[in-house]
Amino acid sequence: MSMELLTPWLIWMLMGFALALLEMALPGFIVIFFGLGCLITAAALLLFDLSLSQQVLLFLCASLISLIGLRSWAHRTFKGASPEDGTDILDDFPHEARVSVTRSISVNEYGRIRYRGTDWYATADEEIDAGSTVEIVRYADTSRQVFFVKKIQ
Repeated sequence: MSMELLTPWLIWMLMGFALALLEMALPGFIVIFFGLGCLITAAALLLFDLSLSQQVLLFLCASLISLIGLRSWAHRTFKGASPEDGTDILDDFPHEARVSVTRSISVNEYGRIRYRGTDWYATADEEIDAGSTVEIVRYADTSRQVFFVKKIQ
């Protein structure tokens, strides 16, 4: 690439796009505003003849103003909403799902239940024979690997 193709506005524009792409790899939601400062500087160079010191000053001012003015708005916009009560909206716990027992469940030993085509460990506070239908009540452990079930009357 020859030097006449690397004009200052093109350099600022390429740096702006590079910083915008870099934002996807870095946490914090800050680098994008420096990329925006580069793009503003590139646009200004298309309209005005600026010296290097003016370009750097414009870049710093545009970056800081966009960072201070837009970061909180952009963070709220792109973060999304979460429930106020702290519950997990993506929790797919099978509330009151009725499943069949594939291996007998005893009070002291895990059994197995069939849920969504897969066998899961299960426990109960009573003996439940294989072939019975049970209802999933909660997780038995904090690991979410074992279900606590109750026999359907």
